[in-house]
Amino acid sequence: MGDFGAVGEDGIWRPFFPPAIKKNTPHEVTLSNYSLSRHKTTWQDFDTYLVANNLPVTERSYQDHLQRVPFDENGSSQFFVEKPARVTWREAKNYCGWLGLRTGLPMDLPTSAQWEFAGRNRGSTDWVFSTHDGKPLRFHSNLYERVSEGPEFVPIGSRLPPNPLGIYDMADNGKEWVNDWFSDTWYKEHPVITDPKGPAEGAKRTVRNLDFSFSHVGASESVSSAFNEQWEIIVTYTFRCALQQVEPLTIHSK
Repeated sequence: MGDFGAVGEDGIWRPFFPPAIKKNTPHEVTLSNYSLSRHKTTWQDFDTYLVANNLPVTERSYQDHLQRVPFDENGSSQFFVEKPARVTWREAKNYCGWLGLRTGLPMDLPTSAQWEFAGRNRGSTDWVFSTHDGKPLRFHSNLYERVSEGPEFVPIGSRLPPNPLGIYDMADNGKEWVNDWFSDTWYKEHPVITDPKGPAEGAKRTVRNLDFSFSHVGASESVSSAFNEQWEIIVTYTFRCALQQVEPLTIHSK
């Protein structure tokens, strides 16, 4: 994991992303087998969870929660059923837990290491961006224009090709929550580790970025508004769930 950098023509090694090398220090990670959803969780999925559990279906406006109608079929709506759901970390965690209860499978958010392994096409040191080929989108003018000139959120899997593992939207359609607490230094302090889950506690949760395949940031579930000190902005990101078991899921059709 981390920023493996590259050796230039002058023979000197430099990180790909110097401003964040402290938290992206290269480190050796061994992962047990796991499975990751090929798509982000949609509003169709998340609204199903809300309705099934008699939870309020709301739209957030700072600290206010406004009622909305579930299963929105309006393609231009931010809550369109095929667009990725944008929720708090706790809501994402609860959804994956509920999905596990409904299926009888150990479902949870992926760890940061699991997300990166998939985003880097099995952890390739050459996969600098979490795109379909590990290269920046600007190398593909048609894809770059499609993303930069289009809406921020689109139906899942509709804009960029999947990576070689068949996973969509690792480099598009919103940043993603993962399970770990956030720390700038934790991985630097654990340079060789198996199945890392990050720090035992913290103030922020890790969000996997859309830029470099190894970049990550920390986010609280709410932050003070710059407009009014009595307001709080509820922080929401997209997410996908992971199957936390060694054996792959086998689906038997009748």
